[in-house]
Amino acid sequence: MSARAWRALAAADSRILLRDPLLGWVLLLPLSVALMLRVLIPPIANALAGNGFRLEPYYPLIMSGYLMTAPGIVGMVVGFMLLDERDSRTFSALRVTPLSIRRYLGYRLTVPLIAGTLMTLLAYPLAGLTPMPLQGLLPITIVGGMSAPTLALVLAIAAPNKVAGFAVVKVLNIINLLPLIAYFVPMPAQMFAGILPAFWPMRAFWAAADGTSVLPFLIGGTISGLTALLLTVRLFEKQLGAHA
Repeated sequence: MSARAWRALAAADSRILLRDPLLGWVLLLPLSVALMLRVLIPPIANALAGNGFRLEPYYPLIMSGYLMTAPGIVGMVVGFMLLDERDSRTFSALRVTPLSIRRYLGYRLTVPLIAGTLMTLLAYPLAGLTPMPLQGLLPITIVGGMSAPTLALVLAIAAPNKVAGFAVVKVLNIINLLPLIAYFVPMPAQMFAGILPAFWPMRAFWAAADGTSVLPFLIGGTISGLTALLLTVRLFEKQLGAHA
């Protein structure tokens, strides 16, 4: 896709966000959540320490959940944009333009991956709970960011309209955070959680926090994330064909 086409599509997205400012404000939530963690977690940890419980060892667990916040939010916003475009028959209109639906989907899915990754990298240091160097955080964030386009497509596939979309978002958020339970399960049984793509970036983060190798989990996350994305792309294209 040409740079001109990217600029035109980005301008169209800007107009959508201006027309529905709620979606634009939602994109600021990762920053808000990071600041909230920075302000609230240390006092809570101090209060619990007074009762003999140390919360600090669980900071990696908390931040691994946060790691999926930005991709989840970006995926939700893009998913609602896809619902808008489906309702306005944008995809039908694309069939008579030089821009193919597959190239358009390439743009629509690349943007949330980039946006989710960048938002996590920007917001993560604000929390200040589990500092991690950029070279360690970046690959984990990219693998976690792969969930953003997948969640966007699942929302667009599963929700018949925007009202139902909010219910779908709640379910997706629960599924996205389910792998946190695996933190309390010993290896190798913990790996059963690998059926959920969100497990892999979380597990890589736990390994990085422990100073152990993250590579197996990054590889697993890449395979799992790409498989989930390709499957949802096929389902979405099939749904578009059914509505053509």
